[in-house]
Amino acid sequence: MSLRRLGGETMIYGLSNVLGRLLNFVLVTPILTYNMASEEFGVVGILFFWTALLIALLVFRMDTVVFRFASRKENDAQGVFRKAQLLVVSTVVIVIGGMLLAAGSLADWLSYPDRTVYVQLVLLTVAFDALSAVPLARLRLEGRPWTFVLANLGNVVVNLVLIYLLFYQLVPRGSLFGIDFQREYLVGYYLFTIAAASALRYLFLLVDGFFSYRSKRTVEQNGKVPSLRTMLFYSAPLALVSVALIINSLVGPWLIQLYHGGSVTENLYYVGQFNAALKLAVFLNLFITAYNYAAEPFFFKQAGSDLAKADKQIYADSLRTFALVGTLGSAAILLFLPWLQVFLDEGERQGLYVLPMLLGANFLFGLYSNFAIAYKLTDKTYFGGVIAAIGSAIVVVLSIILMPQYGLWAPAFGMLCCYLVMCILAWLVSRRYFRVDYPLERILLYVMLAAGAVFLARTQDAIFVRGAIFVGLFVVFLAMEWRWLRRTFLGQP
Repeated sequence: MSLRRLGGETMIYGLSNVLGRLLNFVLVTPILTYNMASEEFGVVGILFFWTALLIALLVFRMDTVVFRFASRKENDAQGVFRKAQLLVVSTVVIVIGGMLLAAGSLADWLSYPDRTVYVQLVLLTVAFDALSAVPLARLRLEGRPWTFVLANLGNVVVNLVLIYLLFYQLVPRGSLFGIDFQREYLVGYYLFTIAAASALRYLFLLVDGFFSYRSKRTVEQNGKVPSLRTMLFYSAPLALVSVALIINSLVGPWLIQLYHGGSVTENLYYVGQFNAALKLAVFLNLFITAYNYAAEPFFFKQAGSDLAKADKQIYADSLRTFALVGTLGSAAILLFLPWLQVFLDEGERQGLYVLPMLLGANFLFGLYSNFAIAYKLTDKTYFGGVIAAIGSAIVVVLSIILMPQYGLWAPAFGMLCCYLVMCILAWLVSRRYFRVDYPLERILLYVMLAAGAVFLARTQDAIFVRGAIFVGLFVVFLAMEWRWLRRTFLGQP
């Protein structure tokens, strides 16, 4: 295995995520910000936080369990898939079923007492997304990237079609397919488009899994299947990590609603502003997500069962690649911000001053993801739980303490400090248990050069000037790393 393969798989697996999120930002975000009030957009941001949090809890990192145990030759991969999915299905039925029965009380707790349907739609989305996690992991481990792309892009296309019908057919007409439009439930209509798309993706994966299992069931399986206790013991700290990372990255809007100082409605205005800044930071998240989708199964396969023989240079080169692209991407977002912000309604741009801090936090999260492979490969996942819990405490405490005085700066600064501490702790763990000589000095140089380019353009408004600065930065990076890039990705001396 080589880093060239990781790069190729990142491009393929990332296609569905990058293109899907890019389409969502370019096509959906303008529709939402131009048609929804800041308060409504704020509600969407808060509900997305709870959606992501519940999915992380219900999946319980069974996708990583699949990579960890199904990638070992001595294990029965199909048996691992089935056991992991059975656990997720059981949890979804029990938890989501119970929460649907209590949807009215949950809506009251969220301060949306007359919007029970919002909670119900969020819970349905959570159920279908959680049920899709293990099948998607199976596709990644089996090396079926194009089926993975079809599933995820199909989800995006269905969502876009439904959003088009909502905002360009139902809203102006007032009625469509026998459905009468009620303006006060606009958020609910949007949540329905997401739930319906998630349901259709799960149906596609269910059909694919049926035919895939049917074609393989006659093949004799001699491997073993780890016990449920073994799988849960491995995944529990990682589940804590997932929950903590959701809190670290998405809890800001909810904390703003609670602690910004005004009424719920007044605070929701600022939630919408912060949520808009998070949307622009999505461009860096696109690469991080695509990278992680390919990197995690690749790293498990690369390490195999004998960590002593693993080629650790691959892990160092992977981090170097991420840092190179991540710093270039962050610089591009800030340099071209005057034009990127047109995708947001003018009323949603007031919180973009926190964008540099959000990009810095996301970049540090990408570095942490690389360092974290150490405790995953060595089965010391409890380190991940401890580190993530420390990070969550930092972001929550700093946000609550600083928000009365610094407003939206507080959650952004809390995220930055959180991921910085997590990076340092994960790197220390990697030094102790899976020592890799990461090129940290080189990465610091990337950051300094990118920050210098952004600082140079701070007083320039012309697009050709900012474009020239970005091209200059790109050329400098290319000249610095040309020999390494040729050797690593082209196999040339």
